[in-house]
Amino acid sequence: MPSDKPRERWIDVAKGIAIILVVFLHAAFPVVTDVHVWHWVDYSAVLESFRMPLFFFMAGIFASRVLAMRLRDVIDLRVLKFSWLYVLWSIITGVVVVWGVFHALQLPGHVGELLMDSSGPNGATWFIFAIALYFLVGWFARKLPFAVQLSLAFVLTMLCESGLVVDPASSWGKVGKYFFFFLLAAQIGPRLREFVPRLRLWHTLIAPVVYAALVVVARWQGWLGTDSSSAQHLVVWFLLSVLAVAAGCSAAVLLARWAAFDWLFQLGSRTLYVYLLQWYPLAAGWLIISSIDVIPPLLEPFLVPLLTAFAIVVSLIIHRLTKRAAVLYDQPAWLHLPRRWVTRAEGPASVETAAADAERRPVSPDTEIGRGQTPHVS
Repeated sequence: MPSDKPRERWIDVAKGIAIILVVFLHAAFPVVTDVHVWHWVDYSAVLESFRMPLFFFMAGIFASRVLAMRLRDVIDLRVLKFSWLYVLWSIITGVVVVWGVFHALQLPGHVGELLMDSSGPNGATWFIFAIALYFLVGWFARKLPFAVQLSLAFVLTMLCESGLVVDPASSWGKVGKYFFFFLLAAQIGPRLREFVPRLRLWHTLIAPVVYAALVVVARWQGWLGTDSSSAQHLVVWFLLSVLAVAAGCSAAVLLARWAAFDWLFQLGSRTLYVYLLQWYPLAAGWLIISSIDVIPPLLEPFLVPLLTAFAIVVSLIIHRLTKRAAVLYDQPAWLHLPRRWVTRAEGPASVETAAADAERRPVSPDTEIGRGQTPHVS
């Protein structure tokens, strides 16, 4: 039954939408053969301006709370955590997927090279690298006027998407061009969360309809061409990306009202684990597909959706089986900075210090990137 109070549920629903699209894109990689991909590469490319802007926006929705802390607490609670996860899972992915699967079974090497990009953050875990960097840069930029912060981030986005300084499809290009959306969420997140409960049903339909219409027109007119440095491409791509954030949030608010989409809410509270673990069931799925001599034409359109669902479900199962090994999903105790105790003579601790101490308390393994959500109890 529908509910009139989506509250914070819409945040996890939006994350669930984003992670499905991310895994879907990866499932459509032509690793084994072009047959299993069908036409999904083209359809997935249409959503290029939707996936990551929404994903990074939702990753930054609670960032303002952390960015208000001292630098040492930001480093301790976010930079070290995500740096640890990036290094650890880069090594695991390189050994298990790239070397163990692609090398040992002589599968096409171009995807392996994509996952382990030696020129920058690797393609398998670059999102984690970006989050660590964003918190650090965001802290140093926090005292600048809001307009100045967004203007600088916008310039960086345009430079990276245009290809003038870096390949927009490379890991460094993606790290650079999505900082704008993380920073935007950090700035407007608190106001947005207060505004969302006042939305009516018809309000939530406006942004998705406008975004869908613009996507159709842009594809029909060829506005998103191969020349990424053209002014037309940059304007349309950025406009679509901003609208995608509004459309994704609006759709999430709408879906959060319905109990039928509780599964999307549950998935959204576990996006970090799905992102880290997706490559292993995907590799298993590719191996299964490669063992099929002839794929029936009627089955081709369903392989990528099935592989997407398989990767997500198996990722959640792997996490449930391994979540007791906390170092796989959080920084180990020895990696925390030494705590600075406040004596009575020094007076009461600041709000930021108290918040940082609260962050250090033991939490459920299912706690997600964005603190402030009510943890899901398994």
